[in-house]
Amino acid sequence: MSALAGYLWAVVSVLGFGSNFAVVAKYEAGDGMFFQLVLCLGVWFTGMAVFLLRDVPKFYPDAMIGGILWCTGNCMTVFIIKSIGLGSGLITWGTASLVIGWLTGFFGLFGLPSEQKCLELPPLNVAGFALSVLALAVSTLIKKEAILSPPTEPLCDEDAGGPGPGETGGVPQASSALELGGARHTFSTSDRADAGGPSRAKGVIAALLAGTCYGLNFLPSTLIQDYTQGASKDGLDYVFNQFCGILAASIVYFLVYCAATGNRPFVNPQIVLPGFFSGVMWATAQAGWFVANVDIGYSAAFPIIVIGPGVVGSMWSVLLFKDIRGRRNFYLLGTYFVLAVASCACIIASRKSTPECER
Repeated sequence: MSALAGYLWAVVSVLGFGSNFAVVAKYEAGDGMFFQLVLCLGVWFTGMAVFLLRDVPKFYPDAMIGGILWCTGNCMTVFIIKSIGLGSGLITWGTASLVIGWLTGFFGLFGLPSEQKCLELPPLNVAGFALSVLALAVSTLIKKEAILSPPTEPLCDEDAGGPGPGETGGVPQASSALELGGARHTFSTSDRADAGGPSRAKGVIAALLAGTCYGLNFLPSTLIQDYTQGASKDGLDYVFNQFCGILAASIVYFLVYCAATGNRPFVNPQIVLPGFFSGVMWATAQAGWFVANVDIGYSAAFPIIVIGPGVVGSMWSVLLFKDIRGRRNFYLLGTYFVLAVASCACIIASRKSTPECER
């Protein structure tokens, strides 16, 4: 496949990661553990569809490690937000993911070949990477206005005897969704650092670990592509492998969570169907990222796909949900857009368009 196809798949990823929150934004997700389980079910079924459409390619169990890494990072976000707050957590794990993904491709870390041979102007690629980090930092300064609304139905079984974990006495808090390079998070409006919560140092460490998990989630599949004799070079042939790891880890973490809460998980039945479709959208975007990694490399795919969804998500917020308002927010949003476009332009202009630069 050509570099053009890689950029088109990157656009699919950006649109998917930036839009899959729209179908669940109005539903209370509480602590997010039940939601992530439902989402992962949608992810797995989408992966199964890709697996069948690809005529059942060889299954590599080692590629499941990537899915386990992603799910591990995703489940750490609640702890991170309680420790250091949403904005600090977002930029910490986002920057870690972006830096690790870009460094892996640019310098050829973890046994992968360096992608510098595919760069016409390496300094321009570095500039694009730096602009993407700056855009990510600016995005965390944009504030959303939450609108509280009473629930139409109880979120949990009334026989439970009061609010369960994540509930607010029967009145759910408005939720907002954040997208960052494949990481799907839905949190309540009170998601900020708790004064009596875990220490900030532990939160920063957890955010760095989560970002590391996100940055490395494609590595097992890429190593198989590069070093396993007879392995397919098409990224789509590893989608189902990774998604099996995601679902397996999600089930394990949810069971651990149920045990930790005394078998009283936060469950909102209204989020099941939209959560499943959100997973389908996320999985489609992730599949596009698999292909983009092959066709344009980590050093191009990671910056574009990590910062791009913020542009799409912001458009949903401005045009549909109308939770981004005010002159200050619009100035910041405009700055973010300019930085994101400049970053993508630098990255695209820096690369060679030659067949040998395709993995």
